[in-house]
Amino acid sequence: MKFSNTLLVLLFCSSTLFAQFPDFEFHKIGEHGLRMGQTALLDLDEDGDLDWIFGESGKMSWFEYVSADNWIYHTLGAGAKTDVGGCAVDIDGDSRIDLMVGTGWYKNNGDPKETPFSFNESFTISCHDNVAADINGDGKQDIIANSNDHRNPYLMWYDINVDVQKPWSKNMIHDGIHGGTDPNGVGDLDGDGDTDIVRGNVWFENTDGDGKTWIEHALVPDGGSRPGKYGLALKAWVTDLDKDGDLDIIEAECDTSDTRVFWFENIKQGKEWNFHLISENSTSQDFHSLAVSDFDNDGDEDVFSGGGPMTTGKHQWIIWENAGGKAQRWNKHVILDGYRCHEAKVADVDGDGDIDICSKPWSGNVHVYLENKLIDRD
Repeated sequence: MKFSNTLLVLLFCSSTLFAQFPDFEFHKIGEHGLRMGQTALLDLDEDGDLDWIFGESGKMSWFEYVSADNWIYHTLGAGAKTDVGGCAVDIDGDSRIDLMVGTGWYKNNGDPKETPFSFNESFTISCHDNVAADINGDGKQDIIANSNDHRNPYLMWYDINVDVQKPWSKNMIHDGIHGGTDPNGVGDLDGDGDTDIVRGNVWFENTDGDGKTWIEHALVPDGGSRPGKYGLALKAWVTDLDKDGDLDIIEAECDTSDTRVFWFENIKQGKEWNFHLISENSTSQDFHSLAVSDFDNDGDEDVFSGGGPMTTGKHQWIIWENAGGKAQRWNKHVILDGYRCHEAKVADVDGDGDIDICSKPWSGNVHVYLENKLIDRD
């Protein structure tokens, strides 16, 4: 009995230690760029770790990861015409990941340190968001483009031409808004086997699975209830947050001074939703980033965002821990403050088995790498 009690105490202490939320160690990537978008974490030089990619005013650049405190700046290419929209996807089918950026794409030449990537026109629209997803069910990636142009606010998708140098077939979905259609804002929301699209305050049902006709469904209460200077502006993520077998929607308001993070619980195959706050109702933050991932390796998904350029309080980088795993209780962890966060991406940058975070400012400040120390601690 004495041995059993000792063993129970040891097991309890061990589980308590593991349940602690991880620390994140700050590293400065570098200072570079103005009015930046088109971010990605990608093993661009194929050396086994992830590099930090970003665009700005007609060109793209990248920081090569050497170690946590050693990142080497490189020019990637020139020619892009877009807002912040961009995504990483294999455009030409050569098994190398290219970079889609609004009106065109950069071809991955396999030698990024020595040769700039060539820019290719795609005859798509300049946009706030680009998303790669299979919209028409043919097994190939298509490109979604969301424009926030006040004169022509389009949300549309393009079927990439087999001859990628020729114009791509374009298909209208609906009007666009400033943000709200993000790389993880697509999925089968109604359970009918095809890809639907979230646009912030609504979602669009891919009626016949071929991307030709769409039915608009409002998210109620309206997730864009705090429009700012640019109207409705939200970041969106689709995943089964509460583990009940259907896809939910997580959103972060942005581009205004007091935004929130919340989720819509999918109740009836996308026809009914319950609204739940994740953050406080008032934050003094501009949450112009959103990432949903298992940051503490406990088997459920947590939510990350950080204060962007319109933040009125002290800029905070926050992870809301999914306590209990069913998205009903959230523990707030401020993992960094004092740095601007804009279009952050998360992934296992250093290959140690936990999820790290990289982000940039909108302009004139520090690119940041937050190294997750979970594995080191354990």
